[in-house]
Amino acid sequence: MINKTEIDYHTDLLLKHKDWQNPNSLEELGYIYFGPLLFNYFAWLKSELNGCDKVLFNSREGLFLLEIYKVFKQKFDLPEGVYFKTSRKLSLVASLFNRNDVYDSFKLHRYKGTLSNLLKNRFNIIASESDVEVDTDIEIPNLDFCMENILKKAEDTRKEYGKYITDIIGDSKNVAMIDSGYQGTAQQHIEKTYNLKFKGRYIIYKGNKLLEDVKGLYDFDKSKLKENLIFLESVFIDNMGSYSDITLGKFKNEELSENQNYIEDKIKIVNGIIRFVLDMLKFDIDINDVSYQKSAYIFDLMCKKDYVKNDSLFKSFYHDNLYVREGVKQIQRY
Repeated sequence: MINKTEIDYHTDLLLKHKDWQNPNSLEELGYIYFGPLLFNYFAWLKSELNGCDKVLFNSREGLFLLEIYKVFKQKFDLPEGVYFKTSRKLSLVASLFNRNDVYDSFKLHRYKGTLSNLLKNRFNIIASESDVEVDTDIEIPNLDFCMENILKKAEDTRKEYGKYITDIIGDSKNVAMIDSGYQGTAQQHIEKTYNLKFKGRYIIYKGNKLLEDVKGLYDFDKSKLKENLIFLESVFIDNMGSYSDITLGKFKNEELSENQNYIEDKIKIVNGIIRFVLDMLKFDIDINDVSYQKSAYIFDLMCKKDYVKNDSLFKSFYHDNLYVREGVKQIQRY
């Protein structure tokens, strides 16, 4: 049973006349299903930023998350928000100091594909002759033949990326890091590499024993968001590929995926979210009482096969994760 908060009651007011199964546009899809999910997250985040003087919004999700944050910032005088160029790949490469670090990287994230793509998409190393198939759930490949190159690339990346991080953080003393979730991998690598500490505040958080001050709003075990997060990540993208490298102060990006082909569709969904947020903030309510339950339930309805009747609203939902596997797949509702 869901215990309703004041936010939940007013969510019902905004959505009671909406045709949940027949949204008439991408904006309506964003308003009905994504709006409550993100409003509850930012209402929770507002109270979690006490003492912070800067908030980093990790790319790629951070591009649109920052736009929603600006609405809350204006109303509640929150700390400065900054779009932070990072990725699991970029932060990992910078964090590799020795052979053990390289092999330990597979403890958090598996890889399935060719060895050459593993080296390119995780370590920024080109070794085209290495085309054997790899599945690290079965066996971690021997990378000693290119270990020197991996660690040299890591050293160069560490120096260049460190300059960028120093410039972004500036004089800030209490910095929050924002992302969708799950394990705070980028935060872990950056803290380790540069002897920094962040306040991680994620949409959903699985847990990471190497991080200290980290939370997530949506319960990893009790909500279904862990299965549905790919729908959110498919919308909250950058208009360019994931940040993969930095050389001489210039960032490099992965090649564009199917998601970037539909960037205008993503913007329409985000516009619907912002419209929901603005409508909620018109109510004179206390938004400090936040629960993940109702908004996660609403979002799950969208992810169910055939609940929303118009399949064309989901044509832009793709998921790519070159860090752990090859290829891009269109997301299917279950």
